[in-house]
Amino acid sequence: MPNEAVAATAEGLPNTTRRALLWSLAAASTAAAVAVAPDAHGAGALTSSGLHDQAESPELISAYESFCDACTDLKEAHQAREWLADEWKHRWPLAPEALLWGANAQHGSYLDDGERDIIGRFIMRDTADLTKRMSAKFRRATPRTCFSILTSSRAREIVEKWKRSSPKSRTEKARVRHQLFRDKMIREYETNIGLAEQYETETARLREISGADAARLRVKEADDRLLKAANEVSQCPAYTVAGLGMKADALAVTASALMKITKSDDSPLGQIARFIDSVAEVAGRAAV
Repeated sequence: MPNEAVAATAEGLPNTTRRALLWSLAAASTAAAVAVAPDAHGAGALTSSGLHDQAESPELISAYESFCDACTDLKEAHQAREWLADEWKHRWPLAPEALLWGANAQHGSYLDDGERDIIGRFIMRDTADLTKRMSAKFRRATPRTCFSILTSSRAREIVEKWKRSSPKSRTEKARVRHQLFRDKMIREYETNIGLAEQYETETARLREISGADAARLRVKEADDRLLKAANEVSQCPAYTVAGLGMKADALAVTASALMKITKSDDSPLGQIARFIDSVAEVAGRAAV
């Protein structure tokens, strides 16, 4: 298959899959080009036709095709999950304000998880109307944030903790004040237990009838298959530039988060990340 046909076949595919198809087909149909420098007497350069052309490993090509299929499966799983989220967005309840705890929960700052939508994405709330919960300065600095959510189990723990406490004060007046505050906290959190149970029951019901848990499981399983396929690519030998590109692409996809973090780093990991990126770029150009 000529390179023009390879490129035409890949048109319209997602970027990752398109590049994957280009490399796999090009490697299967084209021998690797070999550049040879002029000899010591100034003679003209030899062409690759005068040397032994090395075909790419069939095992690598097969493994890479499986990797491309896994990429497609994962993308389709993500798209199905996003579609489900859009379909159920207006039926998904926000947690009652009484259950909102710390802000900026999307950064993993709290033991309690942040508020999430039906497929598990963090819900970012506008803070402008939360005047009782936040100061004007904080609301100006943080117009949107995700809150951690008080669960029914955590509320029960807090109630039991307050019930076990015994106010100790130097004066009777202070002891009475502390006792009243203790009783108030117990009442509030007992009320919150009911609110949390209602919220948890409703969100669990919606996840079940919508198939959200199945959609999330599909993404997880597709992600596992992708990691397995990428590992199989890494186990195969590469004999051509395009083959190296296949291996680099598989590694770049599965280690994308690490690549982003380390690409500008001066450490050996940064050097490795830049090398992988360079191999992928060169192999991509070589294939077309």
